[in-house]
Amino acid sequence: MLFTPAMIAGPANLGKIANAISDGDATALASFFDEDVEMTILDEINLYSKAEAQAAVKAFFTKNAPKKYTQVHQGASQGAGGQYCIGVLETAAQKFRVMIYLEKVGGNFLIKEIKFEEE
Repeated sequence: MLFTPAMIAGPANLGKIANAISDGDATALASFFDEDVEMTILDEINLYSKAEAQAAVKAFFTKNAPKKYTQVHQGASQGAGGQYCIGVLETAAQKFRVMIYLEKVGGNFLIKEIKFEEE
């Protein structure tokens, strides 16, 4: 298999996504959402439209103001050509594991699934 620099580095959006999470910027994060996003916030799992997902993330960031986000792992998923990354979001009260799955849509990697779980 031939690896291109883009495959090794992963989607260019990951840095911008990490900044949006670190800044608690739901609007910036939502700019990378696909039209429908599967979202898990703690134990609640929902399939949201892009606008609903943005509102859910905004509410989460309001309750859990981010102090720091650190990406700890990223990679390519088998088969579908998707990418994923795992990180840790630190807030004043606790830490959350953040898992993001992206798929290529119209030439760009967009978030199809995002999870915020207690660490």
